Amino acid sequence: MHELLLYGQVPASRHDQVLKILAGLAAMQPRRVLQRCILYKPQREPEEPGLNVRRGGTQNVAVKQAKPTAAPALYYTKLVQKLSEADFGTGDGLETQSGQHLSANIADGEEPKWSMRWEDIPDTGDRGVSIRFTNSTDLLSGDPHAQMIAAGPNRFVTEYYVEGYRFVLGNVVIFLHRILHEPGVRSVEETPKTHLPSFASLKLLDLSGAYILEAKVRVQDFKDATVLESGVNELKEFQKQMRGCVELSLPDRLSLDTRVKYKPPHAAAVSAQNRPR
Repeated sequence: MHELLLYGQVPASRHDQVLKILAGLAAMQPRRVLQRCILYKPQREPEEPGLNVRRGGTQNVAVKQAKPTAAPALYYTKLVQKLSEADFGTGDGLETQSGQHLSANIADGEEPKWSMRWEDIPDTGDRGVSIRFTNSTDLLSGDPHAQMIAAGPNRFVTEYYVEGYRFVLGNVVIFLHRILHEPGVRSVEETPKTHLPSFASLKLLDLSGAYILEAKVRVQDFKDATVLESGVNELKEFQKQMRGCVELSLPDRLSLDTRVKYKPPHAAAVSAQNRPR
């Protein structure tokens, strides 16, 4: 799945106004969204370029060395949990029943609450919108944290919360949101919390209280030029409709970089040797 994206910023003072404008434009009431995002980092190192060429070689067989290539990138991945106000703690030391453990188990007919999401770095945006490849998998059973640890293997990094409102206008998914986090230093940082804090205790990541307006079109068949062009045009039409209210623009692709910064051990050693004494 590919996503076509544009972003804008809405000051806290204009939140209610923009919310009403979006509701009128989309002809629907805003849909409340609460999410917990749990970030993971791969523990393994990327395979050294050319290592597969040297494997299995002998002293009697001449192996033609391939040209050096860049090491394959590793990416952060995240778990996304759909929440409601009732899932949060009450702030009186009593935990909600829904926060007793991490479980993706659902009954027949229920909507999945957990999903595993991977996002590529966006392309250069020569079409006027940001385009990136994403992969999202719903989890229907088991412990989502244990699955993430085993899949990489991965290591838990941090967790944060997203609250906002979602609209749908044709094929454009509009998400007006901001990021919250739990303040203070946690004593255990190897696993995500099994008991959610109270919603009132969460603090804004951006202290100004500004909201992010994300406009997104999902494209299944990226190689179909007609479908891609239609998605781009629909997103640009929404951008034109919002002109004068919220300026939607192409974000810096490196600000959405999900790659893990990795420095090979031999490169670090060479850097240390060349350092002036």
